[in-house]
Amino acid sequence: MLLQPNDCWRWFMGDNRHLMLDLGAEMLFSTPYSEKQLVCPEDMEQCFSVEDTGLYYSFLDKLTSIRAPAQRVQAALNGVAVARFYKPLMPQSWFFEPQADYHQPQLGELIALDIQTELLTMMVVDTSPSATTCMSLSANQLLAETKQLPTFGAIKVMNDRIISLERSYREEEIRKVG
Repeated sequence: MLLQPNDCWRWFMGDNRHLMLDLGAEMLFSTPYSEKQLVCPEDMEQCFSVEDTGLYYSFLDKLTSIRAPAQRVQAALNGVAVARFYKPLMPQSWFFEPQADYHQPQLGELIALDIQTELLTMMVVDTSPSATTCMSLSANQLLAETKQLPTFGAIKVMNDRIISLERSYREEEIRKVG
């Protein structure tokens, strides 16, 4: 079952100093994002805005490849939290392989980043002409000895590192036919 936002939903900082979303009816959603990763006051309490609702539905629409509704909702809500509250990031492109085809991603698009040993699946939560902030949909991944990218972790990369999953899927379908 997919959750439908309403005017009772409220963002707040939980006791464990992680961003939380009160969904009403005694339901709480806890994000993995701690206070130090976010731009919001300690005593923050904000409504789930019209913009948040638009992002939520946009992300849900792009996450159709995730079959379990609860996991889709979790990814969409974490995407909204990153888009709305995450501290601005500097690009950390050096962890990922440059791509020959430059791709300008769209908000909510599912993309991949190449770390030599595998492709990480990511969702675009903010984009500009040169760089993109994305959220990991892959399992926890060690990028370097001192850098781990957890599931739902955010990272900013230059757009020359991005692989379009849509284009990859189309090319795969063409290879199957031809």
